[in-house]
Formats: sequence, C-alpha cells, structure tokens
Amino acid sequence: MASLYKRLIILLLVSSVIHTAGAQTDINPPAPPVLRFLTLHPETGYTELQWIKSPSPDVAGYVIYYFNNNEGFAIDTVYNPNATSYINTGSAARFREEKYVIAAIDSSGNVSPLSNPLNTIYLTVTADTCLGIIRAGWNQYTGSPVNLTGYTIAVSENNGDFYEKGTVDPGKNSFSIEYIEPGVSYCAAVRAVLEGGLISSSNVGCLTVDMLRNPSWINADFATVEDGLIKLSFTVDPLSESTKYNIERKAATDSVFRIIKTLTTSSKSILYSDPEADVTKRYIYRLASLNSCGNVTKYSNPASNILAELAYENNKLILKWNKYNRWTYGISEQTLYADFGNGYAGFMSLSPADSVLEIPYKDIMYSITGKNFCFYISAIEAAGTTGLPGQSISNVVCAEADEKIFVPNTFTPDNDGKNDYFSPVLSFTPSSYKLLITDRRNNIIFESSNPGEQWDGRNRSGPVPNGVYLWYLSVKTPSGKDIRKSGTITVIRNF
Repeated sequence: MASLYKRLIILLLVSSVIHTAGAQTDINPPAPPVLRFLTLHPETGYTELQWIKSPSPDVAGYVIYYFNNNEGFAIDTVYNPNATSYINTGSAARFREEKYVIAAIDSSGNVSPLSNPLNTIYLTVTADTCLGIIRAGWNQYTGSPVNLTGYTIAVSENNGDFYEKGTVDPGKNSFSIEYIEPGVSYCAAVRAVLEGGLISSSNVGCLTVDMLRNPSWINADFATVEDGLIKLSFTVDPLSESTKYNIERKAATDSVFRIIKTLTTSSKSILYSDPEADVTKRYIYRLASLNSCGNVTKYSNPASNILAELAYENNKLILKWNKYNRWTYGISEQTLYADFGNGYAGFMSLSPADSVLEIPYKDIMYSITGKNFCFYISAIEAAGTTGLPGQSISNVVCAEADEKIFVPNTFTPDNDGKNDYFSPVLSFTPSSYKLLITDRRNNIIFESSNPGEQWDGRNRSGPVPNGVYLWYLSVKTPSGKDIRKSGTITVIRNF
C-alpha cells in the first residue's frame, strides 16, 4: 500500500509540473531493463534480483512483478533510477518455484514493457529405499541473458557442512544421491553455475532415510569340498539388518551368475552346501544381500572351489590344481594330503604360489598299501581377513597302484659291493609275501616272508656253489590280487 501511495504522489507532482508549465504530456514509456540474475538465499528464504538498468534517461524507478501465465503481478516499486538489485523478503521460493519480471517507470508514470523472465530453482528430494538412493529433482534455471554452464549438487548429512556431491550438464534437472544410510538426515541444495561466476541457489530439501540398514560388507569365507559337496561359508556385517540373500553361482568359464538359492535368515554366519555342484568342475560363488524390494544391496567377494587333477606319465605323478583366489589377503599356506591305504595324512607342504607338482612314482610306491592312492590340496587363508578364517579343500583325486614285479635271473654274491644280493623287486608293499629258494633236489636253501629280506647266496653251512637255483614267489597285492611266480636264479662268483 505504501508503494502505491508513493507512486500516486509522484504522478500528482509530475502532473502539477506539466500543468503549471503548460507543456505537452509525456506518453512514451521507457525502454525495459534486462533481468540479469535471480537467486534464492537458502539461509533466509529471501529472493534476490539483479538487473541491467533501462537505457532511457528519464527513468524514475523499477516495478517488481511476479510473473505467471505470461502476466505480471506487481509486488513492489523501487523509486531509485540507479537501482540494479532488489531483495524480496516476502518470497515463498523455499516452498515453490517463483518467476519474476521487472519494468522501468519514468517520471511521467509511464511503465516500460516487461523484462525477460527469470525463475528461482525449486528442489524436491525423495528417498528410494528399494534402490538405496535419494532422488533430487528441480526445475530448470532459465539461462538468458547469462548462460547456464551446469549444476552442482551439494549435500549435508546430520546438519553437517555442505559438500559437493556431483555435477550435471545444463540440460539435466535430476541427480541420484547414492549409498545412503538409514537414520541419517540428508539435506541437498542445487546451485546453477552461470557464466562469469554467478551462482543461483535453490531451496534446501531435507529428509531422514527410513529403511533397513544394508550390510557394508559381506565376506566369502571359503568354498570347500566336503562329503562330495561344495560347502560355502559367508560372514555378513553384524550391523546389517538384512535378512534376505541370494546365493549365486557360475561355472568358471561362464560370464553370468545365476541364483541357485534364496535364503531368509537373521544369522550373520551363512553356511550352504550346493547339492547340484559337480566337485570335478570349478565354480565361482557369491552372496548377494537383498532389500525389502528384492534389489541387491551388496555382493560378497567371489569364492571358488579348488579343482585338482592327477595324471600318471613316464613313471611320474603330475598333480595340477587352481590356486584358491579372491581371499582378501591371499593364501598363507598349502598342504598336500595323501592316503596310500591307511587314511589321509599330511604328505607335503607347498608354497602358496604352487599349482603344479610332480612326484616320481618310486618315491611313493612302497608306501602304497591299498588298491588306490589318493590326494587332495588344502589351502589356508592369510591372517587379517574380515569374517571367518578361510580353509578350502579340493576334490579328491586318485590313481590305481602300479602293481609290478621284477625278478632278476643272476646275481654275484662275491662281496664286491655289486649285485651281491637277490630278491624280487616289487612296485608295491604286499599284504602277504613268501619267497622260497631251492636247489635242483628241492632242498630249501632260503625262505622269507619279509619283502625287505634278501638272499646273500648262502645256506646254513656257507656259500652255495655256483650254479642254477629255483625260486618260488607268492604275494598278495594291495588291490587283493594273489600272484604266484617261479623261475631260476644263477649264482656266479668271480673268484
């Protein structure tokens, strides 16, 4: 109302001067100003306008308008021809978008055409707990006459200082704030960056996120072979409120995981045995936590079973396996376990870097007491991991014992250290053994049930004469075969 009175007084004064002087009435409106810049002051809620003055010489002031549906609604008049800014203390731009124009007014009360319009930026924020994000959206800032170069998004958490969260191009008017946490109060503001360093700020949008706390980590403790199944262990962040999980698997040669089990549990230690897995194949597993909408919120590190393979070539056993990978701190040790017929026991310590081992058959043949002999690899996770210390055991690989018997046909028991003893050579340790040596009249010269005992070419009375003698061998192999052999042995002394 006060501004209206001021305007009427100016009009009366101007009219009085014109009447007194008898001059012609001025009916030409001044040129419009240019509305250069508009911003909201978030701390007060006031809106600030800046403009370029009208070039007309008789400007008396400026009229401030809200602009709606291409119409201006006057809210105030600034009676200062040199004014270039205005602060609207009655602005509601914290609650809605506002659009403004201005006009110049001359000393005759003529009002210029309206300036170009500019608008405030109104920001809204909504939480999408299914995706774990806050969506920030706003109306575009009109980029004329000062060009818009882009937007920055600033975020504050729990009433802390604002920090820049991201930027978007001028044509964008939305931004997703990711990795939000339950119970945290988030505030966001958008700043339109204009040429020349001008910043037009939006209102501040705030909300407190109400959702289940997702795990910040999931550790795949191990994948191991046990009782013919691949057994998995996962440890979940104890602060997590998630209760639903997917166990995912893919073959080592595949590129895509598939869900093999969905679990609902409040436990932070999750064990699962895969009933469909073939332990002679290599798989990669991971655990995914789900929110209430069924969306994945966190994946564990991958876990892969150790796949061992055994070949027998050129009297050598060749053992190959893939090293366990994706443990956070790697492998601390590997051990080869062997069962030669009496149960598994540690056979050899291996370097964490090993994945191939060659074993000469002669090094193990006398340890074999069964039809088959078997191996498996055990890997231990290095210390320092989150979750359970990992141990992974490979599949078991086996081979049949090589049951061979070789019997020489001569020997020279002359104490020269060369070929002084006679005995059959076995590639195995027999479960029963009987060796007889007789002369041609079937007189027993030597008899033994110990496969390690050798004949030295003597009988009870002393060295036997050079000549041909008969031998008879009866053994039972580790695989259960009864083998009986006979032949001759020639004694030759070189003195």
